[in-house]
This record gives sequence, C-alpha cells and structure tokens, in this order.
Amino acid sequence: MIGGVKTLRREFRIAELVNYGTEQKPSYTVSVEIWIHVGESPDSMHRIFVETGLISRDTVPFEVVNFRGSVSGDEPFYAAEILYEGALIEYSVHPRHAGGIRELRYEPVVTPEDMRLIHPAEFHRHGIEVLSWELHNYRPHLMLFISSKKYEHFDLSVRREEESTSINMKIGESDLRRKTAPCRWLLQRISVFDIDVEEELMKLLCDE
Repeated sequence: MIGGVKTLRREFRIAELVNYGTEQKPSYTVSVEIWIHVGESPDSMHRIFVETGLISRDTVPFEVVNFRGSVSGDEPFYAAEILYEGALIEYSVHPRHAGGIRELRYEPVVTPEDMRLIHPAEFHRHGIEVLSWELHNYRPHLMLFISSKKYEHFDLSVRREEESTSINMKIGESDLRRKTAPCRWLLQRISVFDIDVEEELMKLLCDE
C-alpha cells in the first residue's frame, strides 16, 4: 500500500531471519529494521499515525493488558516530548506489572500524573504539539494448554534532525510458517509513505 508522505531517504535491513523449525514444518523468526527520512515534522507524523490507528488505545493502552513495551519490560509503551500550554513536558505511558503467573498482566502508568486522562491519540484536540515521540510493544501470544513461543514486537522512534524527520523502526515476529514480512497489521498502519514498505521488505526476504 502506498500513501502520500514523500520519503527523502530510506534504508531497509534484515536483522534476523532464522527457521527454528524444520523444512517440513518451518517456524521462522523475522526481524527487520527500517530507516526513513521525511520532510514532515514529528508532530505532523504523529497526527498521520493517529489517523491510521498506529497511535491508539490498542498500541498505547489505558487499561490493564497482557503485553508490555519490551521483552525486559523496561521500555515504555509510549514516550514523547510535548509542548502543552507553553510548557515543555516529558510525557510517558509505562507498563507496571499487575500480576499473573502464566499470562502476565500490565497496568499502564501515565507520567505526569495530572495528564493521566489525556491519551496520545487525543493530543491534537487539546492543542498539544509533539516534538519527538516513540512507541514500543512486545506482544507474546499464549494459547490455552499449549506452550507457545509466538510473539510480535515493534519499536518506533520519530525525531527531528537538521533538515528532516527521522523515523526509525524495528519490527519482528516469530513462529511464521513462511518467509514473510512481520506484523502485517502494523505495516498496514504505517503505509503512509510514497513507497510500499511491505513490498520492499518482501524483496529483501526473497533475496535471502
């Protein structure tokens, strides 16, 4: 899928491509890294990704969920440097362990606390400008009575540089039955550029 955001520079790299299964029953882990530079500001890209659903309560939860920001749990779901009512604020949504044995649960904690009712998808309605931002999800998939090793993860950061905005992404998925682009649901939500990101990734994977 191709959108209208013009890319100034881009680079794609396979970080991991391993079949942990067999030839008859493959189980691929695929991880890719993407670097894209655009002319739009981080605030403009934030608005665009709110519209696509990338920044939503699905990826930045405001209730207890069964996924976290990273494998270690150290990364926030979301963090941003924002300008709100003339003040520069460091805003974040961090996961806090909320119990669970087989399926761990995480409660999102918003900082600063007085902004706990304002979700990032609603920033622009409140007149908040986003100067830089990042988004992290690590989603293990558990099936009843079965020990599953399937997971999805993505890390995305958006920063303003001298003459452009850099968008850096790392996206991965395990237990794939064939060599394919990881987290296709996520790729659909970032399909705003003048290139087909999924197609570019498939070209790389096919060459391996």
